[in-house]
Amino acid sequence: MEQNGWEESGLETYNIYMDEAPTSDEANGDEGWEVEFRVVGQSIDDGDPENNAVLAGLDLVDLINLRDALQQEIDNFALTALEAQALVGDPGEELMP
Repeated sequence: MEQNGWEESGLETYNIYMDEAPTSDEANGDEGWEVEFRVVGQSIDDGDPENNAVLAGLDLVDLINLRDALQQEIDNFALTALEAQALVGDPGEELMP
């Protein structure tokens, strides 16, 4: 049972929020959105996580697993881009594993 953000095991739970703010790209005058993520401990969260948080009630292990999954996707994207760039540079040469 969770009480004030602390589970029975004594670990804090966390909520992740995504904040958006309008930005303007001065180079071409386009307006876009800047996104920032905040991680807030449930015990000090004075917001409404059930309605406003992107993810609510994560424990530390969940946060570590989320970080690892995001890092893997970032690494996969970077590797794919690097391989594509290498193939454009010299299409006859194969990449070493």
